[in-house]
Amino acid sequence: MSTDHDQLSLSLMLGGLERDYPGWCFAIRHRYDGPHLEAYRPEVTGGLYAMITADPAELRRELDNAACA
Repeated sequence: MSTDHDQLSLSLMLGGLERDYPGWCFAIRHRYDGPHLEAYRPEVTGGLYAMITADPAELRRELDNAACA
């Protein structure tokens, strides 16, 4: 997979996350070990308020759990 393809995939994923979790802000951060997804709530209401991971499935799982809490 090329770097451009990876970036496009992450950008598309970011759009889906923004649509599915409107109370959260998202970004792609490039680190020494590759790109990571960052999520945070601008309005802290308790519970999970930020997360950084390279695993999109983990991010969705944690955001779903935060919505149930």
